[in-house]
Amino acid sequence: MSRLTIALLLIVSLTAQSAFAGTLTVSPGGELSSISEAIEAAGTGDTIEVHEGTYKEHIVLDKTLRLIGIGNPHIDGEEKGTVVTIRAPGCVLSGFSVSGSGESLSVEHAGIVVENSPGSIIADNNLEDVLFGIYFKNSPGGAIRNNTVVGKDLPLPVRGDGIRLWYNSKTKILDNHLIRTRDLVMWWSGNTVIKGNTVEKGRYGLHYMYSNDNLFEDNVFIDNYVGGFLMYSGNITFYNNIFARNQGPATGYGVGFKDLDNVTARGNLFVDNRIGLYLDNSPHLIDSWNTISENVIAFNDIGASFMPSIERNLIVSNNFIDNMEQIEVRGGGTLSGNKWDESGKGNYWSDYIGYDGNKDGVGEMPYRAESLFENLIDAYPNLRIFIYSPVAEAIELAAEAFPVIKPEPKVEDSYPLMSPVILKTYKIVKAGFSYSLFFLSLFMVLIPVCAYLYIKSR
Repeated sequence: MSRLTIALLLIVSLTAQSAFAGTLTVSPGGELSSISEAIEAAGTGDTIEVHEGTYKEHIVLDKTLRLIGIGNPHIDGEEKGTVVTIRAPGCVLSGFSVSGSGESLSVEHAGIVVENSPGSIIADNNLEDVLFGIYFKNSPGGAIRNNTVVGKDLPLPVRGDGIRLWYNSKTKILDNHLIRTRDLVMWWSGNTVIKGNTVEKGRYGLHYMYSNDNLFEDNVFIDNYVGGFLMYSGNITFYNNIFARNQGPATGYGVGFKDLDNVTARGNLFVDNRIGLYLDNSPHLIDSWNTISENVIAFNDIGASFMPSIERNLIVSNNFIDNMEQIEVRGGGTLSGNKWDESGKGNYWSDYIGYDGNKDGVGEMPYRAESLFENLIDAYPNLRIFIYSPVAEAIELAAEAFPVIKPEPKVEDSYPLMSPVILKTYKIVKAGFSYSLFFLSLFMVLIPVCAYLYIKSR
């Protein structure tokens, strides 16, 4: 039988299933009051509508079905095992609250597991009190869209991942919100789009290995130990993401790249992290270059940290603003083999003290990162405790007074920009109104006013 005949038969079969698909209704007081019973009674391709109520059961979809929640029905796993398991291609699970998975990391108890089920869609669900949230195993071509996952209230080392992809390429992860989970994990999962997600109060906002040709856009990674750490992959695109307040002890990277090739990172915001951007052996391949451009790297302890052997990175049109240390070279030394300018334009450095004689927006003198104290703390990190002390000032003064001990510049930008680069697109992290901060501010204003009025009245 030819391939064309087989394809035609498959299309006819799927069309026939769609034409005869039915809809079953589940409700607490209805003829069908159990989701599992409805699944058993349904035929392949059917839709099961589950109405508002609490269903204390563990669901297994072992045939292609659409499971649609009406009025946010609640599936309660009663703190045991995995709550929902999908084992058939092309399934849809949408509109549910799912809670109460077990707590075994070794068995990987989860709210929703999709395994060997390509083309499945998990959308518009709320998961709470689950170990792992949504777990796709060998189920390519699916989508995880507009879900909220709140992990169990457990210590960070024994939490599960909010979303995990395992051998799961061509997946779309869109507009999800992960809170108090471990990581958003992708391993061996290429050709994936991760867009519009927020990951907060976890370990790694993004944890990533062996996954090529992926796009990360408009995501927010905030208040995690590490915003993101990506390893052993190529052809990665980062656009307009926010990495903020990732301050884990001894880590605290906004994002870290290790052995990454052909990365394009543009329009991202790295703010208030321990280290905004960290590069280790990236790129890895000798014929590969990474492009890091038009990013804002601001108010971090260290703006960008590099291993000393890093080469073949184009770092241009970025804003380095008021980082305690703009550039770190781990272990000390200078960076060579990277480009800090293109077409006569470099980066904006908030501590640049040069001038623009011809008013073309580019400084007439190169920007040099050549602080003796910074070189010392790069080589001996324990000295960082003195960064704002008289010791640091004395060392810098000595370097200025005796140029013989002045170090070689870690970085030299020949065409520093006089003004920050205005990004074409940006996002704002919304902060809720703080009544405590408002009343504290009001109190601080009233104290001197009252004191002034009292003194004047006397």
